[in-house]
Amino acid sequence: MSELLATLKSEWTLAQSGALSRVPLYHQLYSVLKAAIMDGTIPYDAQMPTEQQLAATFEVSRITAKRAMDELAGEQLIARFRGKGSHVTYQYKPQPVRAPLVGMLENLKEMGKHSIVRVISVERVVPPEDIRELLGLDDGELVHRVIRVRSNEEGEPYAYYVSHTAGITRGFTKRKLESTPRLDILRDNGIDPTRVEQVLSAENASIQIAAELNVEPGAALLSIRRQSYSADGKVADVLDGLYAPNRFQYAMVLSLD
Repeated sequence: MSELLATLKSEWTLAQSGALSRVPLYHQLYSVLKAAIMDGTIPYDAQMPTEQQLAATFEVSRITAKRAMDELAGEQLIARFRGKGSHVTYQYKPQPVRAPLVGMLENLKEMGKHSIVRVISVERVVPPEDIRELLGLDDGELVHRVIRVRSNEEGEPYAYYVSHTAGITRGFTKRKLESTPRLDILRDNGIDPTRVEQVLSAENASIQIAAELNVEPGAALLSIRRQSYSADGKVADVLDGLYAPNRFQYAMVLSLD
């Protein structure tokens, strides 16, 4: 609880230096607590600080703390139980960021023009179970698995890719994959992505991948899983990418409509 209160106090300090400084104290406190609940900082079913703790931490009166908590209860973000304190009833669920697909795909294509691709292997394989489920394959059905390393124009490797693609009939050769943007080859096979889902995470480099990316084994890498959907709504391509963060940054620019 002490760590949570310290975090909230930091947010409170920022709020008081901004636009919230012009609203009543109870509303400032309510806004800080609500934001922490809505973004999952205070998770579902967690016990809220008591009014006494809030009053002491934020140096406000018990009446101010109570009014802020009453506002949260009124919005059904918390529930108050006699003898048990107040608990969060709002269940935070992360929402995916949505962005125009065309610009993203063209950026990927442009990146391909200004980098060097080395294909380690091209094989027809039975994919792992999770990939098979995403692609909607029957047991034993084969797909193209391609393992590649992408380097910048100075020859420094920054990305390690493993992709599994269904429905490929031509063009997935080592020579062509090293000389042609993979998106163009997918489109030549009738796979023109209409939707892409990405999940970003982190992963430690195995000995093999560390050697390919010229980093230390166990080094932290940016991990991206990209699922590309065709016009029929089915996943046609699953790409797992690992990036050396000292040579690659994933930047997003978001704007309000």
